[in-house]
Amino acid sequence: MNFKSFNERNRIMFSWFFVISLVIILTISQTAWEMEPMVEESLMLIASILIGIGAVGRIWCAVYISGRKDSVLVKTGPYSLCRNPLYFFSLLGGIGVGLATETFTIPLLILLAFVLYYPAVILAEERRLADIFGEEYKIYQKETPSFFPKWNLFGFNEPDTYSINPQKVRSACLDVLWFIWLIGIIEFVSACHEAKILPTLIFLL
Repeated sequence: MNFKSFNERNRIMFSWFFVISLVIILTISQTAWEMEPMVEESLMLIASILIGIGAVGRIWCAVYISGRKDSVLVKTGPYSLCRNPLYFFSLLGGIGVGLATETFTIPLLILLAFVLYYPAVILAEERRLADIFGEEYKIYQKETPSFFPKWNLFGFNEPDTYSINPQKVRSACLDVLWFIWLIGIIEFVSACHEAKILPTLIFLL
């Protein structure tokens, strides 16, 4: 029997703990770029692009993997580009949310947290999948990069039709709404600082 590792079982809890910690930081801080509109708006533009790619990418992954994760080795769609596209798109979206704070500090903290925590999650998941699928997974590992997509692989395994689990995909669509909701929360917290409702104890670069 293939058991999930501690990091795998608790990754969602860790993610929420980290998000809540960042929100707390935002309640006592403001961007140091407030008087530099070009920097502020450029960060927000990049944030919007990354959040859009991350959200669509996560839904794309859900279409292919939902309901199949441990029963079928999915190698099509985004999983033909890399073995962990869901984490790749999640990182893009997370960095996008960080940039929406119009700071460089928060996205760097998000990147650091990801680098420190998620490689162990990915490694544990891949070991478990190797146990489940054996030689088929080992071949998949040799042919497909782990994290960063190899875009020239796309198209070779894209099916004309594909059956999906509507409930799982719907759940994934609701999950990515948090990317948008977090932007609203960030903007609301920023407005509270400007209205002097919240104290500004530190300025973040």
